[in-house]
Amino acid sequence: MTIKEEEVLVSIIDHVATVTLNRPRKGNALTASMNEKLLTILPQLAEDPQVRVLVLTGAGKYFCSGMDLSASGGGMDPEAIRSGFQKGLQVFDAFHRFPKPVIARVNGPALGGGVGLVFTTDIRVAVSDSYFALTEVKRGIIPAIISQYIVPELGIQKTREYMLTGRRVPATEATFLSKRCNTVSELDEGVRDYVTMLMESAPGAMANIKTLIDGIATGADGDRDARVKNHVQNAYLEMMQSEEAAYGIMSFLSKKKPDWTAFLADKAKL
Repeated sequence: MTIKEEEVLVSIIDHVATVTLNRPRKGNALTASMNEKLLTILPQLAEDPQVRVLVLTGAGKYFCSGMDLSASGGGMDPEAIRSGFQKGLQVFDAFHRFPKPVIARVNGPALGGGVGLVFTTDIRVAVSDSYFALTEVKRGIIPAIISQYIVPELGIQKTREYMLTGRRVPATEATFLSKRCNTVSELDEGVRDYVTMLMESAPGAMANIKTLIDGIATGADGDRDARVKNHVQNAYLEMMQSEEAAYGIMSFLSKKKPDWTAFLADKAKL
């Protein structure tokens, strides 16, 4: 009998809640069921007065390899795509707007949406041999949801470079990290150091600081926030129903590298 492991693990020790993405054999790629679990536990942790710091990490080799394309089976049902977008957006927003400090314990590579998760956190501690790659473009898709967290912080030019090339950005180059560590033991020590500092800070003041910074960054403009989310949704839905996305995802499922020159040639024949 096969016992299914929990895809998301939660532990609370000494006022620190650790959320572990637990699909190590799949690079901790996010699934619909993982999103549902996260949307259940994050509000609970946000309301729990015993939780003062949240740590997000991954099990095994990867931090998170983004959205699980294999879960789609190559399907392009518009309603399923829209529903998946909404759930995904809610998960990233839940981390981004979490009222307590969030530390990313980056134990390994972060790809696609995994990079987005890092950018929703307040403090990022990573092992030096980790890397970050926005690989969506290689599969004919775009990092729509996570763009709203990455662009404001990383800047237009650097975001364009990373998103257009999909290249690996080593931890040593990643200016968005708080601390780089050589080993896993150093990684844990680095996280503990930040936890110690945060425990000396007033919980209410920290929550207000996060709200203050978010308001300044967005100009405290609720209409702008809604317009951005609507633009992101339209871009996502259009992208996921494109021929490029269908070809790229099917290539992924077939474990083949997409040949975009051949793809364009075939389209030209039609």
